[in-house]
Amino acid sequence: MKKHIILALTAAAFVLTACEKDFLERYPEGGTIRQDQYEKLDNQLEGSVRGMYARLYTMSGSSHDEFGKRSIDLWGDILSSDIALTGKTYGWLYTDEQMLTTNRTGTIWSHYYSQIHNINATIKSFKKVYSFVGDLEKNGWPSELKAAGMTKTQMDSIYNKAAYTNALYYAQLLGLRGYMYSQLVKFYTPVQESDKFLADSIGNFDCIPLYTEDNTDVVQPLSTAAVVYNQAFSDLEMSIKLFEEFGANYIRNSKLELDREVVCGILALAYLNECVYRAGTPLYAVHVQKALDNAEKVINSNLYQTLKESELLTTGFNSVTNPGWIWAQEVTVETSGGLKSWFGQMDIHSYSYAWAGDTKVIDATLRDMIPAWDKRRLWFNDGKANSIYKDCPDGKFFSEKNPVSTNADDIDRDWLSDNVFMRIESMYLIAAEANWRLGNTAQAASYLTAITDQRLDTTAFLWQDEYNDFKTGLATDSKLKEAIIYNWRIEMWGEGYGLDTFRRFGESRKRGGNHDYAKGVAIKPSDSYYNFSIPNGEIIYNPYLGDKKTN
Repeated sequence: MKKHIILALTAAAFVLTACEKDFLERYPEGGTIRQDQYEKLDNQLEGSVRGMYARLYTMSGSSHDEFGKRSIDLWGDILSSDIALTGKTYGWLYTDEQMLTTNRTGTIWSHYYSQIHNINATIKSFKKVYSFVGDLEKNGWPSELKAAGMTKTQMDSIYNKAAYTNALYYAQLLGLRGYMYSQLVKFYTPVQESDKFLADSIGNFDCIPLYTEDNTDVVQPLSTAAVVYNQAFSDLEMSIKLFEEFGANYIRNSKLELDREVVCGILALAYLNECVYRAGTPLYAVHVQKALDNAEKVINSNLYQTLKESELLTTGFNSVTNPGWIWAQEVTVETSGGLKSWFGQMDIHSYSYAWAGDTKVIDATLRDMIPAWDKRRLWFNDGKANSIYKDCPDGKFFSEKNPVSTNADDIDRDWLSDNVFMRIESMYLIAAEANWRLGNTAQAASYLTAITDQRLDTTAFLWQDEYNDFKTGLATDSKLKEAIIYNWRIEMWGEGYGLDTFRRFGESRKRGGNHDYAKGVAIKPSDSYYNFSIPNGEIIYNPYLGDKKTN
């Protein structure tokens, strides 16, 4: 039974203040904290950071398709057409089915920028209240002091217990800001076709305003995508180093909190998403290698296990206890969003929109790609028992409380299934793709088959030969590429990687016949559908964007 845990949604992150006109889009939800308020709080740093974690799974709007990170994941998977909507009885998410990014751009902008502002305000106040950052700049890292021959007693006089605690909070703040910027920049950087990526193009594209603790009180012009990515990389790399230097004994309170492995995973994906814009330059291979290095840090930590074939249909992707989950939210009575949640939208075994008929299913074209040997085909309902639920992901996502029935008397009305943000399989896929991009065919195939070996359906030996043919084909570059894309789309289906994969490879695809809108239509990520525009509110109130104003 779920524990009833009340997260500390402290005033430190969500003191509501009146929005001044020129702050409309920089502080779009009014959620901020002034320095004088921060300095009067007890346990300021802990309270601030805990409050920020809560924003990962919440949004201020009342819409039932807006519930933080997992809703943004869902929008992207629908936009890329990996998820198809089969109807619009209630209408939630239908604009995503129509590939209308205009309906989401303001929400995405507000969601990330409000968090960035809170983080910046907290970092600014943290530097004023605590001496840790100055001490670090003056004295150097613990590893450097140790290498210089300093004794433990001498080191403890420089970095005491409080300093270690503050270092880890600072690591989390930087990690969160780096994550927010890595998300924003990928949405607001335009997509190019796979054969037309311009060398170092992001260095010339004005993307979004960049705010740090040093300039957060002054309206900023647009920075190039390269500058924003570099800020994200800097924050994330600094966060990792802080965890490595000060976090040897760190045990996070829950999987919702950041630690070294979570931040390495965020950084690995950020480098992978960015590297395609570096094609034709020396930085391409450098950034691909960094994606690989950080993914391997997580894999080689041996803290997480890939899902075994025997567990493929039994977990429901509904519990933080899953040994492969790196970053996740434990849903409690106090934090459940009810219908306004992933399971409230997707699970036919919960009281949900999907159960009531607004099904979100695997795209039929993608479904038809699943070979007979691949047990992941059973993640999706075959429609034999009830055609209404055909292609629903009830073999992958199902209620912890009610894993089978769709009867009205049985369905789960508590919505206490947990949310996955990152799992170890994504690190193997990053490692496979990075190695492929570097020309390391054998290593790429090795990382890929570490997953697919556990996806082979062993209930019938006749599929072994087909699977062996698949593995043999991985020695061919084109087949390896196809297999990597396929596994991103199938293995991570419904987990928020669909739009990233679509945009990163830049290739066209055909929407399946089970979409309610634009069925059978060919799409490519360079289509105008996938360009997120700066919201009108920012254009109106940011004086640097005058040339972007419309009538």
